Order: sequence, then C-alpha cells, then structure tokens
Amino acid sequence: MLTTTPRISRPSPWATLKTGYTALFLIFASLVSAPANADYDAHMYCKARALLISTQYYSGIFRGDYSRVELVKWEFYEYLKGEGFKPSPASLYCFSENSQSAAADEAVWMARREEVIYDDLVFTNWAPDSASADSFSPNPLRDFNITLYSGQREVQICVRDHECEDGDRIQVSVNSGSVFYGELFNSWDCTDVPVQQGRNRVELYALNGSGNKGNCSYRNVNTGEIQVRGANSQTQSWRHRGGAGSSANIIVEVE
Repeated sequence: MLTTTPRISRPSPWATLKTGYTALFLIFASLVSAPANADYDAHMYCKARALLISTQYYSGIFRGDYSRVELVKWEFYEYLKGEGFKPSPASLYCFSENSQSAAADEAVWMARREEVIYDDLVFTNWAPDSASADSFSPNPLRDFNITLYSGQREVQICVRDHECEDGDRIQVSVNSGSVFYGELFNSWDCTDVPVQQGRNRVELYALNGSGNKGNCSYRNVNTGEIQVRGANSQTQSWRHRGGAGSSANIIVEVE
C-alpha cells in the first residue's frame, strides 16, 4: 500500500511509503533536492531511525562536502525534530556517491531492504543549509598552538556563552568527530579529546542564531567562547550574525 498523506496535520514536503518498488522510485526521484552547492562533487543522502516506533527517515539527494558529514547528520536530525518526529541520534548516517543517479539508486536499494523491516519509510526533500553556508566572517577565528606535556595525547576543549545566557546552541567537531552538541551556558563545558601531533581541525557550527531565554536582547547573534588546554591554553570568542548553518574552523597545532 502506498500513501502520500503526512502523519502530521500541517503541509510538509515529504511522503510516507509502505510498499511498491516502482512507486517508491518515482516518488523518491520527485523529491530529489536541487544541488545545495554545485561546486561539490559528492552526491549525498542521509537517513535516521525513529525512537520507539518502526519508522525510517530519508533526506533528499543533494550535493555536499563529505568532509562535513558530521555537521550534515546533525542538521538533518534538527530538521526531523522540527517536523515533529523523534529520530534516534545513534542511528544518523549519510551516504555519498559520485552522481545523483547513483545516489538515488543506492537509496532505493536501501529502501527495498528496509521496507520489510520498518512499518513506514518517510522520504523528505531536505538538503543541508550548511552545504553553502557562510563562515563566521567577517570575524574569522584564529588558529591555536598548543604544547602537550610529555606522554600527553589529549587536549581539553571547553566552550561557554560568555555573554547573556540566551540559549545559543553549537556543535564542536575535532578531526570530523563530534565532541560537543547542545546549548551553551555561562559556565565552561569541557571535554577531553584525543589529538594527533601536528595539525588538528576543530570546527564550530552554529545550530541557531540566538536562543529565546533569559533577560537578553534575542538578536540573531550566536555568541560564545572556546578554550583549548594542554600544557598551555588559548582562548578566543565569537559573535556571529550568520545564524544556523554557519561554521568556522580552527587549526590546533599540537607540538
């Protein structure tokens, strides 16, 4: 049985499918997203499993930078939550192919396998804003130079909201692995992170422009402070008006 009736009451650009391979292919192809950035060669799609119920969610197909896959997965997660779904964070995964048709074929093959496992397959036309998002310019972050103690193989990465605690949310990834995801508070939130000698890439990704709490201005400005600690420590802050989907990189040179 095939249905295109959304399971939530407001209009939404996705369809719920149960069976029917030909219809499955046609509907999925019709929901393929326009390229987010034609400069990227990877053609990608993401999927996630629902919490508690037997449902699998699919994104549209989009062009993107696979090196940013961790950020893309969490942006898809935020989208699903905003649509009223309850995706499992542990089930997020993105796939990459060399062409749009190959990505569509891969997605249909995956769906054919999963329709015998799940009660519903939900296809969306979602594509990530981050694929073409601006960086934290005009105030790019500077690189850090961190020294480690003898035998030390980790640094401590700490983040906080250094201004009014208004609900700013970010993700921090180190060498493409997520180490922080959530709301910033005025107190430091610290994580010990394994690093390699030489260059380590730290990416800050704005999940929102501003929160809506506290006695704050609520302007669309994501503010915060990051500190990296080894034998020495370095700190810098950001104040960015780009909103959700914007990001910045810091290269941490470990000696």
